[in-house]
Amino acid sequence: MALFKEKLNKIFFLLSIIIIVILAVLLFQKRFGLYFKKVPYSIKLVRVIGGKSNLKGPADVFFGAKNNLYVVDSGNSRIIKFNLGGNYLRQWGIEGKTTGEFMVPLYGCSYGNPERIFIVDSGNSRIQIFKPNGSFVSEFGKTSNPKRLLIEPTFLGFAYNKIYIANSGANDILIYLKNGQFYERKKNLKLTNTGGSAKIRKRRRGKGKIDLGNVAFKKPVSMAFSRKYIYVSDYSLSKILVFNRQFNYIGSIGTPGDNGYKLYHPVGIVYKNGYLYVANYGRSIITVFKLVNGYNVVKSYNFGAPGAGSRNFNHESNISISKNGKYMAVADTNNDNILIYRIFGTD
Repeated sequence: MALFKEKLNKIFFLLSIIIIVILAVLLFQKRFGLYFKKVPYSIKLVRVIGGKSNLKGPADVFFGAKNNLYVVDSGNSRIIKFNLGGNYLRQWGIEGKTTGEFMVPLYGCSYGNPERIFIVDSGNSRIQIFKPNGSFVSEFGKTSNPKRLLIEPTFLGFAYNKIYIANSGANDILIYLKNGQFYERKKNLKLTNTGGSAKIRKRRRGKGKIDLGNVAFKKPVSMAFSRKYIYVSDYSLSKILVFNRQFNYIGSIGTPGDNGYKLYHPVGIVYKNGYLYVANYGRSIITVFKLVNGYNVVKSYNFGAPGAGSRNFNHESNISISKNGKYMAVADTNNDNILIYRIFGTD
């Protein structure tokens, strides 16, 4: 009987130890999770894709299904697919003008179910569409109508059930339906006050909207979208122009310059979770603006430094954020690298 009680006590003792360990692990995980919810905004470099892949002037990188990465390797006129770990999966494309070939491809994105890969074939002034395995599907953008003509486009994005293209060579924005049918062209836009920009509000007289003339793009190269606003990166203005969904001009983000949080020839931009990420191309840094109400900047950050090392930037062209907002990929064009970062503090 005594032996039985001794064994029972040992079992209870072991169970107690197991319960204590489980509770300690759960408490640690809770505190660990709370810590990272409170951690200040920051990014950490986790991977560099470059040398072994012989990249040449990569102009863009974007996330696809399962967090796969597609690199628009502009100098080699090809598209390369990697997984998030940086492992090579496949590639397609050569220099040329026929379907499936490229002349200075500058941008790409993944969209739809089944997934389709849209490539901005800038040198051929068209958009090409592929399956994730590289099989050609279709193309659009070519036309004899000069007001609908793609001229050296640099960006394509999906928003509000339409396709938006930064038609950089013509200094305008072209809008298409999802089937590739032309919808609308935006060039000289009415500057209408809706209470957004501080500079505009100073000129406001009375209530309601007021016509303040026109605003014209000088070199629109990229776009980003929130639920209410459209952001256009203008390379020549060195500003991010902000519009509502009806393309009424609201104001701008950033001021031209080469110090602080100023912008100098911004290129790729992405909006995610209240943050606007800018490839500050002329300064070879990443500038990030934390926004409220879609356009008011409440905090600014700079990341990276100019240089030739694998951790530096040398005129980075485009940025992509994973769908879960945890990873950022940067196409560092002149260093022939793709840099992958982990993002903290945006939840």
